[in-house]
Amino acid sequence: MTTLAPVKLVSDEELRKYFPDLPKGPLDSFRKKASFNWRRMKLVYDNLATIKLKHDIWTFMEKNPLFHHSNSPLTMDEQRQIAVKRMYSIYNEKFATFEKIIEEPRSFQAEAEALFMFDSSLSVKTSLTFRMFSNTIQGSGKPHHYHFIEDIEKAKIGGCFALTEVAHGSNAKGMRTTATYCPQTRQFIMHSPDFEAAKFWVGSMGKCATHAIVYARLVSKGKDHGLHSFVVPLRDPKTLKPYPGVTVGDIGEKIGLNGVDNGFVMFNKYRIPKDNALDKLGGVDDAGDYQTPFKDPKKRFGASLGILSGGRVHITSISTNYLQKAIVIAIRYSAVRRQFGPDDADEETPVLEYQQQQIRLLPYLAATFAFRVFCSWFGVQHVKITIDNFTGQGENMANMGVEMHALSSAVKPVCGWTARDGIQNCREACGGHGYLKAAAIGDIRNDNDANCTYEGENSLLLQQTSNWLLGVWDRRHQLTAEHSPLGSLEFLYNVDDTLNKTCPWNSVDQFAEPANLVEMYRWLTAYTLKMTHEKVSRLKRDGNTPLQAKNDSQAYHAVALSVIYGENYILNHFYKTASSFPDAACREVLLQLVALYGGFLLEKHMATLYIGGYLSKQQGLFLREAVLWGCRRVSAEAVSLADTLAPPDWCLNSVLGAADGEAYKHIQNKVMTYPGSMTRPEWWRDVVFWDSYVSSKL
Repeated sequence: MTTLAPVKLVSDEELRKYFPDLPKGPLDSFRKKASFNWRRMKLVYDNLATIKLKHDIWTFMEKNPLFHHSNSPLTMDEQRQIAVKRMYSIYNEKFATFEKIIEEPRSFQAEAEALFMFDSSLSVKTSLTFRMFSNTIQGSGKPHHYHFIEDIEKAKIGGCFALTEVAHGSNAKGMRTTATYCPQTRQFIMHSPDFEAAKFWVGSMGKCATHAIVYARLVSKGKDHGLHSFVVPLRDPKTLKPYPGVTVGDIGEKIGLNGVDNGFVMFNKYRIPKDNALDKLGGVDDAGDYQTPFKDPKKRFGASLGILSGGRVHITSISTNYLQKAIVIAIRYSAVRRQFGPDDADEETPVLEYQQQQIRLLPYLAATFAFRVFCSWFGVQHVKITIDNFTGQGENMANMGVEMHALSSAVKPVCGWTARDGIQNCREACGGHGYLKAAAIGDIRNDNDANCTYEGENSLLLQQTSNWLLGVWDRRHQLTAEHSPLGSLEFLYNVDDTLNKTCPWNSVDQFAEPANLVEMYRWLTAYTLKMTHEKVSRLKRDGNTPLQAKNDSQAYHAVALSVIYGENYILNHFYKTASSFPDAACREVLLQLVALYGGFLLEKHMATLYIGGYLSKQQGLFLREAVLWGCRRVSAEAVSLADTLAPPDWCLNSVLGAADGEAYKHIQNKVMTYPGSMTRPEWWRDVVFWDSYVSSKL
């Protein structure tokens, strides 16, 4: 498994420049319990360059009045407008240029995280308008396309990425937008046969985008060559009015992320130049004959998958950002909130010390660190794929692209669903105050919800992974490192020996040992793949078509397989990263988090572990006790771990999650200053009228 470069520890003095001492207050007693340096822990997923980048972005935003949070709710149009102003303000500063990303690949995610910690709409819109548009051209285009990149870098145009249609999303083969080549004019004719074929849910298209990367079926000389990408002008950059033949608009208000103007577009025999086809991996010549550098169509498709995985790779980090904010708020507030306690005690007990609060929150704290570490690495891998495509220097791109596609199709649901459940637990664990908008968790929850559906609805997306894994099983004994450049198939090495084993551990301590949990996951992943393959094969032998066989093996088999495969990779990566971290105190706490995360996951799959005969007798009870023991151990470190993850207070913008722990003072200030909170409503006569009316009838 590939890992990030070895961590270079920096001095405490350097870290203190970016992270000053935290304010004194109610959280001090918990912070004194911590056994590690909360600043140094940041280096498990950051380095000095990314720390400085985030600091520079936050410093710029804090000093700029444009980034002050509004004290009153904004309309949808106001949210759209402020997101655009902030986006251009940030983009003009050139915090993470293409050159800087090449020098430090993690800077792309660092910039996105910094923006997300302030406002998710701002980060999503910036990424869609500039990064995703430019990256796709770099990966799929040729030198004559680079003028679009130059224009986007100068903000002369604004981009978007149009794949999904009204009636088709996950099934890309069913999409119906066409690009028919006309050799006489050297043009492609873009056409949408009806509204069901309209490109839909396209971020930044609704009001602002001037150009789109459109995926359409390339048709030439009567032959359909499947989906290909095109740079399609939508609006005049000087007037923002749509071109003739283009019907484009905004799809309206959503559950969340309303600073992002999602849109739709339809084409009515709209002509674009032939040179606008992104044909690096395949396209037509001037005469209309199809050309591709790949003799094997599967390899062309495999190479393109690596580029197309960018959205899913980014969403794993997006989900982590949401969970990161929510868990910081919930942990800090749980250390402040006191309820009940021994009768002879002078003070009530912080709710963080109760077992049920710990089991609801601390496994998600561990998951946040696991995801943060994984996403930092995963984002770098995709940046490298993009750069390799751009420079033409990549090797084994077909296998790399296919594995990146399969892995991203698994970890995107894993991260999205874990964030969904974790954020909801954070909201509930904060009690009634967690329902306040000023607590910020509600907006986090609503904004994260989209991660479970866009770039592929999670349950359907998992089929991409399971289909690949089922094909791998038959050649498991011939696998080499070349077939799995990212190392996600390591669980299949010596798989027969793995599956012949049963669990040898019989104590709580042994079930809390990270290496043992990693070994258990190796067995679980291999077993789930074997059983899914046998189920599909049995259904086919019984006369079912391949489609029926796969459909009837989803629940309890294929879906679980893909989830477990993704979890296994994240857990392994977290364990290897934690084990090699040079700071001993941080390493010990990280391994505790590995144990808690791994045990929490395995407990959810306990039925499969017993069904497969891996666990027996009391071993499941030992596993559960190990999870509870892990929660107790991590609880002493929890507030300082939250401090490691926390953005500045003005970014977090939560009355419950401030670093000073003065939650009740912040609630008081918020409710006392909320516009109109203590004034008579304009509709006060409606109250008085009905009171008088009822009295007159008595």
